[in-house]
Amino acid sequence: MGNLRTEFELYGVQARRDAAEYANVYAGRRAVMVFDVVASRRRKYETRVARMVEQYAGDAPTLGSLATDGPGDGYGLRDGEGETMRQVAAGLLRFGAERELDDEEAIKSWADSVAEFEHAAKLDPYVGAVKGIGLALFAYLRMRCGADAIKPDVRVRRALVRLGFRVPGDEHAVLVVCGAAAVELGVSKLVLDQLLWWSDTR
Repeated sequence: MGNLRTEFELYGVQARRDAAEYANVYAGRRAVMVFDVVASRRRKYETRVARMVEQYAGDAPTLGSLATDGPGDGYGLRDGEGETMRQVAAGLLRFGAERELDDEEAIKSWADSVAEFEHAAKLDPYVGAVKGIGLALFAYLRMRCGADAIKPDVRVRRALVRLGFRVPGDEHAVLVVCGAAAVELGVSKLVLDQLLWWSDTR
């Protein structure tokens, strides 16, 4: 924790700033958000995913078009990823329709309502149960929707290990360690995620 506190002294202001804007990146562009989340699995974000997302965003998709038609071809997606995107978009729309919420209200309400499924994403019938959505993507989508979460991926684990934490190579273990560390540091999980991102890019 001493090492983590030192990192917070160095990068805490930036981490808080980034966390505050995290959900706004895709405000009004939630189909692009879903594309980003699913495409980020096992790809280098800066060198691969960012270009794929930019290309898809140029087609001005909506959650409705994604839910109906999927993302289409030509983006370099793996088999099954387009269908995962389509079903996630459909699930978010269904959640909103059942509660008479618009897209922005729906995604935030969904993300907050499924916090209890952090370790059991498949219990969520709207998004978590979709084939291709595991704990990391479930957390990442919730973060982009405005919820307090942290993505239990290789980057986060690597940063924790570098700081001296003992973290088994398991997503659940990463979530537990991050939850405890965030409480001890007195920050949200999302701020911790952004702090570890800064730490890992040094």
